Amino acid sequence: MKNKVLIMLMGFFLFAHQLFAQDVSVSGNVKDEKGEALIGVSIQIKGTPTGNITDIDGNFTLSSVPANGELVFSYMGYETQTIPVKGKSVINVVLKEDSQALDEVVVVGFGTQKKVNLTGAVASVGAEVLENKPVANVGQALQGVVPNLNVSATNASPNASPSFNVRGGTSIGLDSDGKKWEIKNGSPLIIVDGIQVDTDYLNMMNPSDIENISVLKDASASAIYGARATYGVMLITTKSGKNDSKATVTYNMNLQWNTPSHIPDILDAYTIQLAKNKQAEMTGGTVTPWMETLLAAKKKYMEDPRPENAWIYNEGSTTNMTWVANMNPYEIGVKDWTPLQRHNISISGGSAKTHYYISLGYQRQEGMYTINTDVQNRYNINMNLNTNINKWLDVATKISYNTSNYNEPYMNYQKGNVWQAMKNDPGRNMNMPIKTGPNDPIPDTWTDNILGWLAYGATQSTKNTNTVFNITPTITICPELNVKAELTYRPTEYFQKRVIPIRNYVVDNWTTTINSHTYPSTVREETRHSDYYTINAYANFNKAFGNHNVSGVAGFNQEWYYYRKLYGEAEDILTNDLPTLGMTTGTQYTGDNEEHWAIRGAFVRANYDYAGRYLFEFSGRYDGTSRFGHDTRYQFFPSFSAGWRLSEEKFMANTRNWLDNLKIRGSWGSLGNQNVANYAYIASYGAAGYISWVMNNEQIKGMNPTGIIASDLTWETASTLDFGVDVTALKGRLDASFDWYTRRTTDILMSGTKLPAVLGASVPKRNSGELKTNGWELSLKWRDQLSNGIRYDIGLVLSDYQSEVVKFTGNPNGLLSTLYDGMKMGEIWGYETVGILQEDDFTIDENGKYVLIGPDQSKVHKTLYPGDIRYADLNDDGEISNGDNTLENPGDRRIIGNSTPRFQYGITGNISWKNLDLNIFFQGIGKKDVWISDNVFWGGDTAGNWEMYNNSWTPERTDAKYPMYAGRISSTTQSGYLFNAAYLRLKTLALGYTLPKAWVNKAKLSNVRLSISGYNLFEITQIPDLYDPDQISSAYPMMRSVAFGLQVGF
Repeated sequence: MKNKVLIMLMGFFLFAHQLFAQDVSVSGNVKDEKGEALIGVSIQIKGTPTGNITDIDGNFTLSSVPANGELVFSYMGYETQTIPVKGKSVINVVLKEDSQALDEVVVVGFGTQKKVNLTGAVASVGAEVLENKPVANVGQALQGVVPNLNVSATNASPNASPSFNVRGGTSIGLDSDGKKWEIKNGSPLIIVDGIQVDTDYLNMMNPSDIENISVLKDASASAIYGARATYGVMLITTKSGKNDSKATVTYNMNLQWNTPSHIPDILDAYTIQLAKNKQAEMTGGTVTPWMETLLAAKKKYMEDPRPENAWIYNEGSTTNMTWVANMNPYEIGVKDWTPLQRHNISISGGSAKTHYYISLGYQRQEGMYTINTDVQNRYNINMNLNTNINKWLDVATKISYNTSNYNEPYMNYQKGNVWQAMKNDPGRNMNMPIKTGPNDPIPDTWTDNILGWLAYGATQSTKNTNTVFNITPTITICPELNVKAELTYRPTEYFQKRVIPIRNYVVDNWTTTINSHTYPSTVREETRHSDYYTINAYANFNKAFGNHNVSGVAGFNQEWYYYRKLYGEAEDILTNDLPTLGMTTGTQYTGDNEEHWAIRGAFVRANYDYAGRYLFEFSGRYDGTSRFGHDTRYQFFPSFSAGWRLSEEKFMANTRNWLDNLKIRGSWGSLGNQNVANYAYIASYGAAGYISWVMNNEQIKGMNPTGIIASDLTWETASTLDFGVDVTALKGRLDASFDWYTRRTTDILMSGTKLPAVLGASVPKRNSGELKTNGWELSLKWRDQLSNGIRYDIGLVLSDYQSEVVKFTGNPNGLLSTLYDGMKMGEIWGYETVGILQEDDFTIDENGKYVLIGPDQSKVHKTLYPGDIRYADLNDDGEISNGDNTLENPGDRRIIGNSTPRFQYGITGNISWKNLDLNIFFQGIGKKDVWISDNVFWGGDTAGNWEMYNNSWTPERTDAKYPMYAGRISSTTQSGYLFNAAYLRLKTLALGYTLPKAWVNKAKLSNVRLSISGYNLFEITQIPDLYDPDQISSAYPMMRSVAFGLQVGF
């Protein structure tokens, strides 16, 4: 009997298992909380690509649904719901509105705020802008993403570090050579997890570690950081774990291939010589027999490129020779493609009282040189640990270590920039000829051109290390009040070693010109060390009294910074096997530098809102800096802001079914700038070398005062007025924001009024300059879901600014060669082009020389010929000149353009369907003028390109696009050849596929994602194809990239 009962029970459970294991058909209806049918709701069987959508009445049907499976209901603007099937055939669902957009929290100074309650100008982006993009650093990923966050890079070498600017011109200062005054684009303060860092640190960070980036743009948002944040703040939050979550391990791999976006198509040696000969004919010169000989010799080599054809004797000489070979340095010295690989592994998780995030990253990027190539290796370690000690004490700990090692060929003063040298005449040798030793790897035809120098083997290696130690205890006094203390130590280490090795040469009896390769073998070592300490102690308060909400933060900040640099250099290395300072016998040089500074400040921010409708904020900071004297080093900088959420008013009640949020806001604030030299207020002495004193019949060395000091130097002050409007509508589908601002910087530190030369000292600096910047920025985003389950979003950011000098005391005569009152940033002065001169624009004098008909242009070009340029006589004085080069008398020059990038924009699109996702990002500039003065463009004795050569004026091609070939006008800025540098670039295109859960679970993995992406794929521009529109210069080229990515979760 017992056996029969057991068999019956087993049969019942087996039948029940089969019943629940089989598939069922499920139908139902989806409505909102008001009972209205929702059209196009996505219903998907969890873990599979199978799904359907609701019809016009909100109904749906799904067949072959596992009886024990789960259905996921998702719809734009509503919370996603996951519902177990449990064998049911009918499932009706009510979706709740998603308040995430209104509840979104934005990181601000020393805290967070709801986005809807912000009264300052703040933009925020998430980790998605950095993930799965083929970029080498954070800066590349941010270009064009945030309106008026201006990211620029002068080159794309593995060690390049893009620079950042917020909202345009910031101050006035001297250029990098310390000779010419210019409008500066200052950098924002960069804060990572509450710790101040520099751009080098940011660009060394592992992008995979970043969770969020907030950009504080106006004074009200930045004021709490005081003197360091005069020109905006970038707040970066790295990833952390979550409490009560299991350990998750994620591995990310990115394999990338880079190629230069633009390489100059340079002329060959024969064509350059042909152009020289033709120019001589067109300008009344003589094509000498030697010029004809060179032309024939170069042609011979190109037809028969044997080493013995690479040299000919100089005219009239039996001892010296000229190199007549040909080569294209770009074809030989630059790789077609170069690899970059990035690997990152992270582990995160947490218990009830502790959560953690730990990551390890490695990146290797090879450079573009085929000879003595450059390469960078970067290593990242990051750890965030948060522990709840007890009910009133939490402790957060952060440790990060970022280091990069960059090895590159070193170029001495005779060679300059590698890419600058590569454009030079491929048939020219600067100090030729030289024969190399029998065991020397350098080919004869490379000797002493740029490729020979690369093979020469001079190297420079740089190691840069940034470390951060931070501990932040938080004491919770009550639910409304807590106190934090952020204690940070950030040391940096820098070491650079430069080696110019010994080379052996055999010099034939027909040359003595070997000076370029007798540059002494040299070793140079340089170390830099800095220590940065920070203490931030502050209290946060947050309390609601009915409809009255009050919050605030008040605290103290102290920072110390110490820096030391030491270098040594020695010549004549004993052996290449041990190139150290101690293994040299020649002249030695040493030097050092040491400095420090400190900041101390107290800060406060108070927020009040009534029913989330009327919003007010006050921020202030009392700052002191060691860079000013005791009487002027402390100053208070306040800011005020307010907002009004019209969407919460009763008279807007009829709009609430489509208008989620409408807010207008305004702010004003002032901030001090302490970015001046250390000890500028202290009278000091400097080493003068030999001075005009003789003692014991020897001239002696000494010191002299550096100049007259103004002890009352004080802060530059930047005041910003901002008005903005924020809109969220249609259940979060539409998000828009607009800001207009004006910023005025006063008391800019600059040279004072000139004093009589008999004073014998430099003019003291004074707080006397003034600059204003006006601009605006727009951000739009639309997100939705189609009836077939496709989700998409489209975004646009657009911004513009103009900066103008209001007061510049260093130019009383109004010279155009420097800044002047009323000057706009980026102004280009030049002549107005009329056209290309033809034969009938001249008469021939009795000596057979051309005489121009019309205004005299001899002050611009002493001699003129058909094929040159005619300029407009704007002041009708019968001659073309620059007058006195002043505002009052500029001659025939005028403002012909502006090089400031205008209307910078980014266009983003994302599409996802089931497990597929596609991202596309366009970036560009709407307006920018540029004058190209590069001789590789205009052509000349040592360089040239086919575009110019094939389209330049000749007697047979009088309707040419360009004037006579030879670079005769490259230094004469004019309107006719001012290029429009506006562009539209496909910055990123990325396709990703996430493997279905059912597949990866079988492999005991949590997720697997594959991606393929491209970066800088193409651009539309009017700039000649010689240049990238972001880099109109001879520098390390910008890159186009393709990449394959893999993400695996365990």
